[in-house]
Amino acid sequence: MPGRWVRRLHQAEDVLLAALLASLLLLSLAQIGLRLFLDTGLAWAEPAGRAGVLWLALLGALGATRGHRHIAIDALPRVLPPTARRVAWAIAQAATAALCAGMAWLGWGLVQLEREAPLPFIAGVPSWVPMLALPAGFGLMALRFALAAGVTPPEPKDMDP
Repeated sequence: MPGRWVRRLHQAEDVLLAALLASLLLLSLAQIGLRLFLDTGLAWAEPAGRAGVLWLALLGALGATRGHRHIAIDALPRVLPPTARRVAWAIAQAATAALCAGMAWLGWGLVQLEREAPLPFIAGVPSWVPMLALPAGFGLMALRFALAAGVTPPEPKDMDP
């Protein structure tokens, strides 16, 4: 039963990521077309695009952590025996979870600072709303890394020639 929910969650993440990427692409193309052909543009497109790229980057990083496709130095696990590899994996995942949790905490602090003196972002949306990507993205990554610390590490891949 939990496997079905996890698969649906992963599917929802993938759909959200693809939809965000497609909407950013369409927004950029519309902005280019409006500027090129009508000598005008959408006033909200630039800030929305910047916020969208922030969310896209953090959601993409979250997706990379799901499949253990993030940047990692994997020279040591290749030479360690299985028991030592599991210990090294758990330590590395726990340390990364702690770092991501720290980044989430700092991101939440930035959101709180922005809430004290918000600037208008887009028509009634305060500037702190798009910044929620920082605590949300890093917090979810911290959770993923913490959960990964308790599972068996993936086998090290052979080096491609």
